[in-house]
Amino acid sequence: MSHLVITPQASQLQIMCRSFHTSGCSRGLMEFFDDKEVWAESTVNTGRPYRLDELRIKSNQDLHKLWYVLLKERNMLLTMEAEYERRCEVFPSPERTTKVEESMENILEVVAERDEAVNLLETGQLPHPKGGIVRDFLGRPMYRRFQEYAIPPHMNKVYRLLWPLGGLKRQHLKYLPQWREKIARRRWFEYHRQLKLNRELVRRFPHLQGRLEEVEKPEEPKVS
Repeated sequence: MSHLVITPQASQLQIMCRSFHTSGCSRGLMEFFDDKEVWAESTVNTGRPYRLDELRIKSNQDLHKLWYVLLKERNMLLTMEAEYERRCEVFPSPERTTKVEESMENILEVVAERDEAVNLLETGQLPHPKGGIVRDFLGRPMYRRFQEYAIPPHMNKVYRLLWPLGGLKRQHLKYLPQWREKIARRRWFEYHRQLKLNRELVRRFPHLQGRLEEVEKPEEPKVS
């Protein structure tokens, strides 16, 4: 009969294994359903969503754990809502889903604030710019807000037509003079319309002569 010899390395490993513990693991399908005690209830008492000031004082690890807790809660609520709809019954306290989603949105906002602060400290630039000046299919400089798309730019035909990739080409630059001419004509029209309106007001109300100062006629707008 052999005897087990415990070495110092084995004893230390045993101590480390004892200090490591996890919560109980449950992989049943009932995790997607609410407690049975509230199935027949018309209302379910819930708390308020997490506020931004409460989430800002939490660590990244706590936010990571809280995100998955809320994600699990949202999946459960969506499953229960679908089940009540299948049974043609009223889902109790539907505002629970809104509260969970609001808490998750606040977590994303806090994480975005921290990412922005880290990038500004390290690189001096924002991690994800909200928008920028780009040129459209007519070559006009336009401010465009950046957003995510399900299709990549090189596969999105509509996007490539409206916002050409790879810079402007010769067929795009020929529209710029026409666009500038349109803007100049619009400004010229607005100037004469205001001038005509001022003259009409002076004719009807002569006492406004000193207040309405007619602007000198500007030069003809030059179109480059």
